Amino acid sequence: MRCSGWSSLAISVCSALVFAGAASAHVVAMPTYIPSKGSEAIVLEVPNERPDPMTSFVVNVPSGIEIEHVHPAEGWTESVESSTARWTGGSLPAHKQVDFRVTLKADVEPGAVALDAEQLYEDGGVVTWPVSITITPAAQSPSQNIALAGVVGLIGLLVVAAVVMLSRRRRVA
Repeated sequence: MRCSGWSSLAISVCSALVFAGAASAHVVAMPTYIPSKGSEAIVLEVPNERPDPMTSFVVNVPSGIEIEHVHPAEGWTESVESSTARWTGGSLPAHKQVDFRVTLKADVEPGAVALDAEQLYEDGGVVTWPVSITITPAAQSPSQNIALAGVVGLIGLLVVAAVVMLSRRRRVA
């Protein structure tokens, strides 16, 4: 049986999605976005792929991104200094994962930015990863949402009035 172009594409896309997690074991941010001029608590999923225990984790943020809060992680001591968040004093065994949370504020225009993550190990080794974050357009204010709802409601009312008028004209004719 021969696959069409669309089914081959669908199989390729599905395979990529299924196997992407297994192929990309590195520091990942969840969620992967921060609203411009807003804040977001980000979870950094940190795997230890080395045979030695990871003893520290550091995140450096670029200009325009502010660290508002470094959240505690069980077994680790958290600290923040300027554009650096740090968790120390813990020990992450080989082939395990730990989640670190940090609240970031974006004071930059929408676009892509990269955080620098560093995993430090008992043997003195350091592994660095870029962590991609997308800065999204600023959320609309509640007053903008109310105005939009009013416009949509008015359009809906006009459509209903037009339908009623058309149905009455058809009955008369």
